[in-house]
Amino acid sequence: MASLLRIKRSGSAGDPSTLGQGELAYSYLADNGSNGGDRLYIGTGTEVAGNAVNHEVVGGKYFTSKLDHALGTLTPNSAILVDANSKIDVLNVDNVTINGNTISTTNANGTLILDPLGSGAIAVSGAKITGMATPTADSDAATKAYVDTMAGSTSFTIAGDGGTDTFNAASGTLNIIGGTALTSAVTNDQVSIALDNTAVTAGSYGSQVAIPTFTVDAQGRVTAAGTASITTSLTVNGDAISLADSALAFTASGTGLSRSYTSTTNTVDYALAAATTTALGAASFNTTDFNVSSGAVNLKETVLMQITTDTGAMSPDTHAASILGGEGMNVTHAGSTITVAGEAATTSNLGVASFATADFGVSSGAVSLSDTVLKGITTDTGALTIASHGVSILGAEGINVTHSGTTISVAGEEATASNLGVASFNSTDFDIASGAVSIKDGSITNTYLTNDGITIGSTDTSLGGTITDLVGLTGVTVDKIRIDANKITTATDTNDLILDPKGGDSAGGRVIIWGDLLVQGTNTIVNSTTMSINDKNLVLADSAADASAANGAGLTINGAAATMLYASTGDKFVFNKNVDAPEYYRNGTVLREYIEDHLAGTFFQAGEGMDITHNDAGNTMTFAAEVSTISNLGVASFDSDVFTVSSGAVTVTTLDGGTY
Repeated sequence: MASLLRIKRSGSAGDPSTLGQGELAYSYLADNGSNGGDRLYIGTGTEVAGNAVNHEVVGGKYFTSKLDHALGTLTPNSAILVDANSKIDVLNVDNVTINGNTISTTNANGTLILDPLGSGAIAVSGAKITGMATPTADSDAATKAYVDTMAGSTSFTIAGDGGTDTFNAASGTLNIIGGTALTSAVTNDQVSIALDNTAVTAGSYGSQVAIPTFTVDAQGRVTAAGTASITTSLTVNGDAISLADSALAFTASGTGLSRSYTSTTNTVDYALAAATTTALGAASFNTTDFNVSSGAVNLKETVLMQITTDTGAMSPDTHAASILGGEGMNVTHAGSTITVAGEAATTSNLGVASFATADFGVSSGAVSLSDTVLKGITTDTGALTIASHGVSILGAEGINVTHSGTTISVAGEEATASNLGVASFNSTDFDIASGAVSIKDGSITNTYLTNDGITIGSTDTSLGGTITDLVGLTGVTVDKIRIDANKITTATDTNDLILDPKGGDSAGGRVIIWGDLLVQGTNTIVNSTTMSINDKNLVLADSAADASAANGAGLTINGAAATMLYASTGDKFVFNKNVDAPEYYRNGTVLREYIEDHLAGTFFQAGEGMDITHNDAGNTMTFAAEVSTISNLGVASFDSDVFTVSSGAVTVTTLDGGTY
């Protein structure tokens, strides 16, 4: 059967006193304008004690009754409903009625005001405004007839330089006529007054060679224009100078020459100053020293002008010449006689000298040393050139050089412990062959040696002795192995350092290390069939700072490709093979028991209206539904007066909100 749903309702009250959030209520009490009847209400907002804070009006007969008239017809006390053309037949706004093409006022003698906001204007889009009254006030609009009447009856006074007159616009024409040399014209309601042209051609008059000429009439106009030529050149001393583009300047630029100008007579005067020992100028010439003919001046023959020497001719400077003696020469004079004589040569002065025939040869002025004079010496290392007229013959280590009179003696010194020299060698101890000296075998024992032993490290032994215990060495290199302090290294080209006990049998013997073994390489490889470790705890990734750094640490079994690795994500061990064991434990609890507890306490979660109980001893789990209450979801039975239940489907037969 169909369900029946009734909302809260009342025929005696308007807004209900109590209305829950989302609850509807309808008042069919006839509306009188204030009782709230004929309206549909809904509760909104926070609900307090079953009553929403807001009772909103969402509809009702009060509103729908205002829509019960024809579209497009204005109806009193009703909403405005436009027709299909979005029109209404008439519209009343306060005292203004809009009906058809008419906007009118309803109050007697009321003024209809068109008032645009701000600086807006009233535009009629080019249409005419008709039916206007004749204006009476200054702010009234004017009709065409009013404007025509006012324009036809207007007169005004005009005045000029020679009198005044009254002009009537309705009956006369105002003429504007040009006077002498002026012409007036009217075009498009505009009056133009122009100056009449004359016979003068427009252009520029006058130049550097001509000046302009003009004729001006009584009105100030130029009635004629022309040019007049002017002189453009001046001839000075046969040279023509252009006055149009050049200037004639009088200057006095020579030394001792001065210029003066008299403006009253336009006269230029030049004057030459008297010559001095420091300034050029006008001068007279002494007839004793100079010849003057037709302005040409030259020296007389009695004045010395040139001296000739062995090196050529010399012209005197500043009217004087010096004749001086050089090294070894004296120049003297007596009266007008000049005497040039050579000086006698000394050890400190160049000059003239005579040469002893025992030491020198002189021929035609050429001087040479006699053959008896020593000029060069030859030694074992070559020829020696004598400098400063002397040579030294000195003995070196083991050699003495002496002289007596004119005899020089060179002798060897005897060798000593502190001096190199000549010596004889005992045939018992030495062999001598062709000047070569050698020590005979067995001739020198350790007792004759300053160092009769040898020290290696800090261990000393005599020459020929044996060392069985060597100490004091800081380092030793044997082939490609270096022992230095506490470190044994190999050469840079050798990768392996081999410790081979029981040599010759690569698999035999043992290497025993007394103390800890620290391997700091990147790989540690043990190629042995049996490996035994006493330590009960084997540490992997000992340098890892945290779980992330230890990620991937574990054991790998080659051949089977089996791994047990640590994974930092999830903080767990990861096996890539199955694990087979009699029993599995988690935190000391058998895994089977842990799974049961996990399913009961964590995996299966009782939802709203459901209970889960676990019997650990009986290994059972019970699921039961809760009974529903106002605050708890659960199972329930349904009243047959209100509900219908069919195959688990529940429907409402009648749901009545009641009255108020």
